[in-house]
Amino acid sequence: MGEFGLKRGIQPWMANLIAIGGIIGSCYFLGTGYLISQMGPSVILLYALGGLIIYTVMQSFAELLVNVPRQGNFISYSAEFISPTWAVGTGWSYWFNWCAYIPSEAVAGGIIMHVFVSEVPVVLWAIAFLLMITILNLIQVGGFGWVESSLAIVKIAHNVIFCIVAALIVLGLIGSAGFIGTSVVFPPNGNLYDDIFPAGWFILIANMALILVNFQGSEIVGLAAAETQDPKKTVPKACRMVVHRIIRVDILPILFLILIIPYAEAGLTDSVFSTALANYGFKEAAAILSFIVLTAAFSCANSGFYGAVRALYGLSLEGMAPRFLSKLNRHCVPMVGTLMTLVCCWLVLSLWWFTNGEGQLYIWLLSVSAFTGAICWISICLAQVVFRKRIYERGYTDADIIAPAPLSPWMPVLIGVVLEVIALVVLAFNEELVGSLYLSIPVVFVPMIVYWVGRKTGRIRGIKFLNPDEKSFDELFPDKRGKL
Repeated sequence: MGEFGLKRGIQPWMANLIAIGGIIGSCYFLGTGYLISQMGPSVILLYALGGLIIYTVMQSFAELLVNVPRQGNFISYSAEFISPTWAVGTGWSYWFNWCAYIPSEAVAGGIIMHVFVSEVPVVLWAIAFLLMITILNLIQVGGFGWVESSLAIVKIAHNVIFCIVAALIVLGLIGSAGFIGTSVVFPPNGNLYDDIFPAGWFILIANMALILVNFQGSEIVGLAAAETQDPKKTVPKACRMVVHRIIRVDILPILFLILIIPYAEAGLTDSVFSTALANYGFKEAAAILSFIVLTAAFSCANSGFYGAVRALYGLSLEGMAPRFLSKLNRHCVPMVGTLMTLVCCWLVLSLWWFTNGEGQLYIWLLSVSAFTGAICWISICLAQVVFRKRIYERGYTDADIIAPAPLSPWMPVLIGVVLEVIALVVLAFNEELVGSLYLSIPVVFVPMIVYWVGRKTGRIRGIKFLNPDEKSFDELFPDKRGKL
């Protein structure tokens, strides 16, 4: 096969499921327990804020994808609309984002399996989990589409069933507690502010970065754009539907969760959803939900690996990584990039032996993923703002844009850039998470420095962000002003 042309092996319905499947990972089931234990019922406000951010990012991304199609996606957009140097940092940080996140899913799978088989150490379960991911991602993309979309259905079913059961518990129709209403959130003689913000309001800002991890993977629908059979129709629809799915599939279960479990009982030892049901006598159902978390971890790691390999492929195509990383095998899979990503994931998992256990490693890896992933989201919003500015300068209006992002540039700038930057800066003041910056910051800036020095010395050629079958910005949007 040639260098260019990833196989279009993903159907539109698969792309829609991949969009939501990438969101519901172990961080949702385990990480939410950590967040609830830290901040109580105010976690629902944090999820709403995260939903607003991802809505902004996805609308900006959809506008770019359908108006300026690029196989390298947001890495190409960063190079074209921000700067090549920034694009290098963005691309490598996105790749490493998943190299940190995938092992965190393996750790999560190990934690859950340890609940069922406590005789086997968590670390061995984590190794087995990552081994399964390794094997699965050595097959062609068609296998990815079918597996990921099937696992997404299982995760969605988990949340729907939990909402139904939790609602019946709240109403006292089932369970051992009778009617509880809102008594868990608002106990008798309590103070409204203290009930909602038991750790204070600033905890919303302090944990904002971690909530972003819960929504990472949404951009996978963009990375899959090169492989959908009708990108202009499928991608905008999938991006628009993300916010609706977040409300129905992500935020609604959290609302029911805080209604039935006291925040002091949440944690990282098991799925917080399972813990909640077990408290009301549904131990068998809780065990089933815990097992479903395994599919969530497997699914999110699977879609994340897909995104990582495609990101590395894009880096290679554009001259930001060695050319051999974009070579495709006979199944149209960038196998060398796949192997390199696998090696990095295994190296990250080996950090286990330098931490105080699975809990610390899990949260630390999520923080690294939050930082590097947010850099990419910020880049998407910045690129969209610059794109819009450039076409306006050439005499175009909103009517000339396919799937325009709403309230641009204010919403992308304030929500997609400023708010995310604040979330990352606050990491430096969080004692539990500050250590992640020692790895996150170099991952972003070292590649930028290497590229800048290489360009200055002539050792690195310029970035190539156009494939042979792609039109340049000038071809897509020729200057109208000269025709008036």
